Amino acid sequence: MLLTLLQISEFEVPSLTLWILAWFFLVIGIIALVILVIYTKYGREVSIKLSVISIAIASVLLGFAFHFFLLNFGI
Repeated sequence: MLLTLLQISEFEVPSLTLWILAWFFLVIGIIALVILVIYTKYGREVSIKLSVISIAIASVLLGFAFHFFLLNFGI
């Protein structure tokens, strides 16, 4: 069932721009999450501003990345 949903017919061509943006946003979002995890584990002082900014950036970028991936797959 999933394989039939992900098949691209001859008329549907994935957008190269969306594909590149999806991977770019995914990588930057994961980097923001890694920064947040490293900062919370090894940070000496708790900075609420950095935590909120990292969470906001990571969630927005990962959300757009998954959205663009789903658009490319036609879902």
